[in-house]
Amino acid sequence: MTPPATAQPGAERRHRVPRVQRHPVDLVRVALGLAIFGVGFLIAQRGELPVLERDLFRIVNDLPEIVFPIVWAVMQLGNVVAVPVVAGVAALTRRFRMARDMLVAGLLAYLAADLVKSVVGRERPVGLVEANLLDGNVSGIGFISGHAAVAAALATAAVPYLSRRGRRMAWALAWTVAIARVYVGAHLPLDILGGAAVGWAIGSLVHYLFGVPRWEPEPARIAGMLQRFGLPVRDLRPADVVARSSHPFVAVDDDGRRLYVKALDPDRFERDWLYRLWRVIAVRDIKDADAVAPLGQQAEHEAVAAMTARERGVRVPAVVLARGTDRGGVVVQEHVPGRPLDDLLPAEITPDLLGAVWQQVARLRAARIAHHDLVASSVLVDGSGAPWIVDFGNAQTGADEQSLDGDAAELMASLALHVEPELVVGSAIDGLGAGAVAAALPGLAPLTLSSVTRDGMRTRPGRLRALRREVRRRLQLPDPDRPEFGPPGAVARTAVGTGVVLVLVGMPLLAGASAVLGSVEEGGWRWLGGALALAVLARVAMAAAALLTVDRRLALGRTVGATMAADGASLLHGRIGWRRSAARFLERAGVVPEEARRATDRFVAGAIAAALVVALVTLVLAVVEGRLTGWRSPEALVPAVLLGLAAWALVLTGQELAGRHGAATAPQGGAEPPRQVTRTLRDALAWRPGRPAPAWNWWPQLGWATAGVALEAAVLAATVHAVGGDVALLATTTVYGALHLLWSVFPVTGMPGAADVSLLLALLSLGAPLASACAGVLAFRLLTFWIPAGLGSLLSVRFEHRHLT
Repeated sequence: MTPPATAQPGAERRHRVPRVQRHPVDLVRVALGLAIFGVGFLIAQRGELPVLERDLFRIVNDLPEIVFPIVWAVMQLGNVVAVPVVAGVAALTRRFRMARDMLVAGLLAYLAADLVKSVVGRERPVGLVEANLLDGNVSGIGFISGHAAVAAALATAAVPYLSRRGRRMAWALAWTVAIARVYVGAHLPLDILGGAAVGWAIGSLVHYLFGVPRWEPEPARIAGMLQRFGLPVRDLRPADVVARSSHPFVAVDDDGRRLYVKALDPDRFERDWLYRLWRVIAVRDIKDADAVAPLGQQAEHEAVAAMTARERGVRVPAVVLARGTDRGGVVVQEHVPGRPLDDLLPAEITPDLLGAVWQQVARLRAARIAHHDLVASSVLVDGSGAPWIVDFGNAQTGADEQSLDGDAAELMASLALHVEPELVVGSAIDGLGAGAVAAALPGLAPLTLSSVTRDGMRTRPGRLRALRREVRRRLQLPDPDRPEFGPPGAVARTAVGTGVVLVLVGMPLLAGASAVLGSVEEGGWRWLGGALALAVLARVAMAAAALLTVDRRLALGRTVGATMAADGASLLHGRIGWRRSAARFLERAGVVPEEARRATDRFVAGAIAAALVVALVTLVLAVVEGRLTGWRSPEALVPAVLLGLAAWALVLTGQELAGRHGAATAPQGGAEPPRQVTRTLRDALAWRPGRPAPAWNWWPQLGWATAGVALEAAVLAATVHAVGGDVALLATTTVYGALHLLWSVFPVTGMPGAADVSLLLALLSLGAPLASACAGVLAFRLLTFWIPAGLGSLLSVRFEHRHLT
């Protein structure tokens, strides 16, 4: 081995972090701000003043006038003239990046507010409600508030450059400006909320485009802190590495001992609440649950984890000091001369070295310590070739199996960037055992890995897939990319396509195409926009229910795509295609085939129970309120039934032909397993206190599935309302819950043609006009099935209909 370079614990971050950083979570802020604005936009376009908004306006606008002079002065911070003024003040204090961000964000917010006003045209309060006009007679357009947008944009642009106290002050001023506009009678509450959302989104976009500064501690300050903590040092200087969430230094104490000093970052991005929420939603994992704790607690947490690992036989540098205050924290360890594993040449990473590394990891597992950032650079190799585990800032003692499995997956993925996957997997199996490596397989997905590993994978495309393939080969697991079906054949495609076209074209013709198109009454497009939002939420809720059927962390976005791909597969292959597509997605995520099959049973069981809950609850409410009276015979009953039967027969014929054509490549267990679903549902519903709980998160799954079915019913109600169908909400929800239950128990009844016409007949029976019912069902099915299924078919092209050789 070549002579070691000088390194230290914490050298795991060899990749130098720039002084200016871009955080993807800023894009989440942009999306969230635009979503809030979008909801306000839909409400504002109605031209009516909601009762709640009117009451809120009265509360603020009726406040005593004695504070008006102070409020007026603060309110000027939202004036466009204030933008160059505050930017100039920032420039005079030599904060040029802050000045640039505030100038750009403030001006863009002003222009955006002016553009929105010209589009929406909502009046100011004086035209909608009696108002106290403290700032003179303000006329013109109200939505959105330009003052609120400018103030929010300035605050958003400024906060990365301010202390915590300064950030609180900036946002307090921004909200004071916004509320002041209501106080003086210039804007309504929705105006300032929309303006603040737009300003927030613009400021966040500016941060993502330009980057934000990174806190850099002064060595003298760190030395003074160590002196106060009873550890005087000399020769304190920055280390030759930069950590993402800390700042490393090297020093020498009074005894001549070399030390590694890790100054904790008080503003690490893991503290961001949106980042943490995104991690929970995306992969149900935060990685560093201690990031929001005080710095002293963070330092002690890291020290405890490192000392515990050292006590249990893991080679970890000794901890000398761990202390922190509100304004700073440090972790000091003995210096270990060596090099990070990712700094070695590929030829230096020998099987013996990898075996020694996995031995240390096995000791961590035995001690139930999850490192939570176990990348190759978290392993320090000393001059004798012995590996050391460093950087326990995200570690967790008493960890669960998934966290331990995540460590193994992270290290395998990180090592695969430097040596061949065959060597990585072989050494991992030898060191941890086949069971641990199999359990780590679900963690070999991009979103579950650290950002450092993901960045490395982008430079070596296909490496992660090769690693997963090697794990499956060594463990003799089936390839999840194996063909699901053989080619369906042109006749099968034609039959299914003809059935689909017959539904989409024939339904509007039942009432006349012009009548269907004209059924969207004034304001109906707004309701269709709301239906689209509800359809997205319903799809997300059902994906969340699917996540809970397995004891693995899966990405929410990928799961949403998988549900659409399953709907697409059901067009050509029916319920069998849906089940195989859903199970194959889980297998690609690392779930073994048998567990994937059980997960699909659990999902179907949850959908049945959820539909039953929605149907029963709304039925009771509808009966109590008398919303199920007035049933009538459906219009155009015979043509509708004939249309449905014809489309249904064509689709089923095409699916039968596709099944025969692809029978040779069909996987085992292709038949629908109603007994397994029934058994799963019985076991879940039969649970009582004192009995063994279900093997999965049944009650949360049922909650999300119920929310999904209820949201789909809301989509139906919104589309029917948009096209002038006068059907009570409770009646619509009850009927949809019953139909969804029928489709879940007998999937053949939910096939194209049958599902569309059954919905149509139900709405007609509830009193909806024929044209409105046809338009409502067509819009509903497009939002909840046809468009997602079409997108899902495109998503699954790379996996379906491959020939076996």
